[in-house]
Amino acid sequence: MAALQSDGLVTALDGTTEPRDHNLPLIKKKESLPDYQVILNLTNGHHIRLGVVPDKSAVDGLTWDLSEPVCLADIAGVPLPEQDKLVSDAVTEVPITSDSVTQDGYRFDFSSKRSTSVGVRSFFGTPIGQAIVAGFAIAVLVLILSMFCA
Repeated sequence: MAALQSDGLVTALDGTTEPRDHNLPLIKKKESLPDYQVILNLTNGHHIRLGVVPDKSAVDGLTWDLSEPVCLADIAGVPLPEQDKLVSDAVTEVPITSDSVTQDGYRFDFSSKRSTSVGVRSFFGTPIGQAIVAGFAIAVLVLILSMFCA
């Protein structure tokens, strides 16, 4: 199975359309550049938050690191919110359909590679994989009990 690897790149195609921090009276903002965050929404409902890059434009590209590979089939979407102290704004969300996806003025470049171990781990996280593990566990338990009861 293909797995999303350790890094990626998000690039804003037009810096003039990037969101800016809210300008609130009595609160001094040191920068008005956006605070981007990359999140991986997984098909099982969990999220992997890849951190916030504060006060930086995405025109030159923002890189993010993934601590361990994730199966591409397990990723439902990749939202890019602009994080704010009061209200976080959704900038865009893309599905991973190829190594490079462009949507809403942003280009996402993903690094993927085939990985048997990630594919096996992903399979055993599915209901069928969990049923197979449970079946083996029950079979081993029956064998052990039959040895003691015989």
